[in-house]
Amino acid sequence: MEPRSFYDVTEAEDRRELAQWIKAGVFNYAVLIPEDLPKVEIVETFKMAGFNHVEIDDSSWPRRIVVKTEGGSYIFRKVEEGVYKIERS
Repeated sequence: MEPRSFYDVTEAEDRRELAQWIKAGVFNYAVLIPEDLPKVEIVETFKMAGFNHVEIDDSSWPRRIVVKTEGGSYIFRKVEEGVYKIERS
């Protein structure tokens, strides 16, 4: 199964699928994140991916968000309004 081109972090089904791809280390898709930055949904996604400790650094919002976990950091970089690419750092 290949990832879709994008996932909406506000949709429960998308968060479940997104969590599977994060867990598998696959990041060739975009993530839709609304301007009001739904932190709860982002934390929930990473918890579903198997991480117990999830911390969000939104000091550079809306250009980027850094999600810190016990497994490393994940950066969401803005591609265009409301659209982000994820990478592991």
